[in-house]
Amino acid sequence: MANFICPNCKKEYEKKTEDEYCNNQPECEYGLGWLTEHSSTSPAEDLLAENTLTPISFEREIGICVLMMDGSYSMVDPAFPSSDYPGNKYDLIARNSAAGIWSLKNSTHIDDAYIALCVFAGKPLWIWTKSIKEIIEEYENRQHFSSFLYETLEKKTLEPKATNINEAINLSYKIYKQYLNGNFKDFGGLADFKPLEHHVVRQDQNNKEDFITIPNARVFIYTDGEHNVTAPIKNPFSQEEQSILMTAFIGEEESPGIKQMRELATVCPKHSPTKGFFLFDDAERSQILKGLFRMASGASGFCPSCLLIDQSNSTEENSE
Repeated sequence: MANFICPNCKKEYEKKTEDEYCNNQPECEYGLGWLTEHSSTSPAEDLLAENTLTPISFEREIGICVLMMDGSYSMVDPAFPSSDYPGNKYDLIARNSAAGIWSLKNSTHIDDAYIALCVFAGKPLWIWTKSIKEIIEEYENRQHFSSFLYETLEKKTLEPKATNINEAINLSYKIYKQYLNGNFKDFGGLADFKPLEHHVVRQDQNNKEDFITIPNARVFIYTDGEHNVTAPIKNPFSQEEQSILMTAFIGEEESPGIKQMRELATVCPKHSPTKGFFLFDDAERSQILKGLFRMASGASGFCPSCLLIDQSNSTEENSE
């Protein structure tokens, strides 16, 4: 009797594999087939059962993900020197972010799901704000989009010798506030929209619950270094009722920059006290990056526990 199923290629399993991914390679691309428990209900019914969002109206209500991508010189270094991973950190990010975003192409209302793409090092730079639909139409396939991201990181990053986390977060917050005001006047000109909202049950460390309304927005910033400019880091998202800032670090576990990024990350409202922080310190964990970019771009979760739910519910098709 099949107890688990791959949502990507539909192969069934009596028990989970060791890493909980589908092993039906090369037919099923590794990283897309996160095994989910077999159910007698339909995938749509399973998704509805797990979905904590309320029904929403899409009358020019939009969601946003601000992707703040580290393009500093250190990102040219091998991603995982102790392994046989073939690419540098630019390549790691470009491939996985493109694949994660591309996996949303069959989602509903992709014309109302936006990404504000930014790069940073010593200074942050907004590149563009586009909907998922516009991205897919413009770049034709995920390989082209991956190449664009790699070239952007390599050639558009300002002051690549430095790492200014503070300024990167400040720019992210400015974009977020314009989103809340329904007018991206400085970031592409999209105006007269309403921020999409959803309701979640927030649980604190004392197991007390309350309902809060959260804008359908995420800010995701990653780095492989430590903030190394004079001005200290100040996190404007901490003053919000619920921070929407997710962070990640690429590097070894004892790296000094990890503490900074972990402290900046939001506490997940659904899985408190878990924080929205992700560490990528070896090649095996790099598979999680694709799902993380998908989750952040789809504004569907905050933390590693949310990522497991998102991957279990994902029924995206393998598109080349």
